Amino acid sequence: MSNLIVELLAPIEIKKEGYPTISYAKGVLFKIIHTSTSRYLVKADDGFTFTLSREDEDITWRQID
Repeated sequence: MSNLIVELLAPIEIKKEGYPTISYAKGVLFKIIHTSTSRYLVKADDGFTFTLSREDEDITWRQID
């Protein structure tokens, strides 16, 4: 399992039909739990997981060493 952390550089909203919108503010940290060629699967402190596109690195989020 990865020990990499990402930080949001901009707020994001996650919307899925039939579920409430989940919002995360700028500065929130997430742990990377899986990587693929185009995305990172990240986990929030509340246990919620979702993907971040690698294309958005240094735009919407950044890795913290």
